[in-house]
Amino acid sequence: MSDRLHIIISGDAGRARSFLLSRRRLRLTILASVFTFFLLGIACFQTVRLLTVKADLDQQVVQLATELEKSNARKKLLASQVNNLRQLNSGQAAAFLEEKTTLLNEAVTELEERSNLIEQIMCNIGIDVADVQEETSNSGGPYLVPRETLGKDLLYRSDRYLNTFNYLPLGRPVPGPITSRFGHRADPVNGRKGFHEGVDMRAPSGQAIKATADGVVTQARFNGSYGRYIEIDHGNGYVTKFAHMKKFLVKKGATVKRGQAIGKVGNSGRSTGPHLHYEICLYDKPVNPKKFMRVDQLVQPSVIPQLVAKKIKTRKNILVAENKPVPATALEK
Repeated sequence: MSDRLHIIISGDAGRARSFLLSRRRLRLTILASVFTFFLLGIACFQTVRLLTVKADLDQQVVQLATELEKSNARKKLLASQVNNLRQLNSGQAAAFLEEKTTLLNEAVTELEERSNLIEQIMCNIGIDVADVQEETSNSGGPYLVPRETLGKDLLYRSDRYLNTFNYLPLGRPVPGPITSRFGHRADPVNGRKGFHEGVDMRAPSGQAIKATADGVVTQARFNGSYGRYIEIDHGNGYVTKFAHMKKFLVKKGATVKRGQAIGKVGNSGRSTGPHLHYEICLYDKPVNPKKFMRVDQLVQPSVIPQLVAKKIKTRKNILVAENKPVPATALEK
């Protein structure tokens, strides 16, 4: 069998051309053609795939651009909001500072008034707490703004005064009328002239007797002609004494507060009827309890009952103005 092939190509004009090919060459040509078409198919597939990927990437780029525009818009909005908040905070800070200054000035003024009031009370009962009388005449000097510590100084001063105030025997131990005054008198039992170191106050038997200041009970016993007798040391030179009691409500060594019931009115000892014998001693020397009992006449009416409440309110105002927490003890004192 011949290994050659004749390929004849004839045209309409009758001309013909012939090609002489070997079978081996034809097979190689066909294989080459198939391989070439295979490569072209792969190339077309890759081209289509790359075009698809490019389209997807273009779409993602568009989406990212849109998101970037939205992000920039949100950023501008947030920047505007932050600026508005800063302006608002700046205005509030200025308002708070002005309010703080006003509040502190009012608190300091009120505290100064309370301190002066306490000084007046203590001076009226003979306690010297200030050796300088503030006046606008015959004085001068440059004007200086108040020190930042002025509020704290006044608060300390008020606390110190109120602490002293708590240990002063002020007010009445019982509400009854005075039946025998301090000083020289005719003795109610024998009628002879004598000296009375306290005051007697009539009250029904069993009436509660109140401590007139904070202190410690140093005696609670039967004391001869005084009958059932209590003595309270207030730690500042003052001692109060209560006699002719019916019953003790405290014992020796007990700590008492102003207004606390310490006993009951009776008729024990040398007595002509139910009453309370009440004495105040300063460094072992009897003093007239009358001016201590009539506290309402030491200052304007209705001021004393509000004194402690005003002081607590002032203390709270100063702490708030200084941005400090208000402790629970500040409201209990």
